[in-house]
Amino acid sequence: MEVLALKPQLDGIQELFNRCINHAYRVLTDRITAQSSYLDHEQMRELEQQEYIRTADELAELYLRHSVLSDIRYCYSDAAFLWESSFFEALNADEKKKYRTFSLPSFDYSRYECEPTIYDVSLPYFSVVVQTVVLERYAAYLGDRKKTERCAEENRSADAELPPKAVPPIAETDNPFDSTLTEPQVAFLAEAVNDVKMFNVPLTADDLAAILAGKPHAIVRSNNNRLVAFFFSGLSSRGLITPNWQSVIANYKLFLSKDRSRDKYINQSDLSTATNYIRDVGAEGKYATIEKYLKQVKKL
Repeated sequence: MEVLALKPQLDGIQELFNRCINHAYRVLTDRITAQSSYLDHEQMRELEQQEYIRTADELAELYLRHSVLSDIRYCYSDAAFLWESSFFEALNADEKKKYRTFSLPSFDYSRYECEPTIYDVSLPYFSVVVQTVVLERYAAYLGDRKKTERCAEENRSADAELPPKAVPPIAETDNPFDSTLTEPQVAFLAEAVNDVKMFNVPLTADDLAAILAGKPHAIVRSNNNRLVAFFFSGLSSRGLITPNWQSVIANYKLFLSKDRSRDKYINQSDLSTATNYIRDVGAEGKYATIEKYLKQVKKL
């Protein structure tokens, strides 16, 4: 009973952890994505290898120096790792008391950003836990990049060895998203898209219906790929469109990238990267606005 009574306090501290972790993780992934624009394939592969080795070394050092972190490696991907792991139980009595009595409103993000260790006295190991979770997630991200590249190389090799064959025509469909949305729901969602300025121009209900049919009236440009991913992922998770929405957007060339210097369609890799980002994003700002619409759409 005592542990359950503590859950609201730990949930509040978890939110502090998540905000700090998500910010630091985005900085790392955005940095290596930006670097990939300036490096060739071999240079990028070498950089990713160096990054992975450096990350693994830092993690090993953290686990050696702080035994309380031992369970974090198994729960780092969980948004509620503070509750799910044994980290809190591994603290001594005085450290547990500090977590129980910490004033959540007193946490100042601007102070933390200037000095990440500033709360380590009032919340023992705070900066160390943030660093550990960020590095674990970054290592997993680098591993996924390597796996994706290896699969791409294997596919290229296999394609080179196979003789060319006739490709059957793609069957046309008026509902490539397998959408179950009604006309009123589509009109409501068009308001959501325009509310957050998801694209470079506003969409009418007919425009959005045409996009869902794979036959857009005009190709619009994304203002934010992450908002696009959040929107379609939210529809998919509610069973309103296909789980394969990424490939539909890519195959039907529905949207242009936000990069105005060139006309590049959003591809599946762009959407996958954006989706990985939004998995840990908090419901705030424009994401909260979209979430509000998505929660109401089924009621129409």
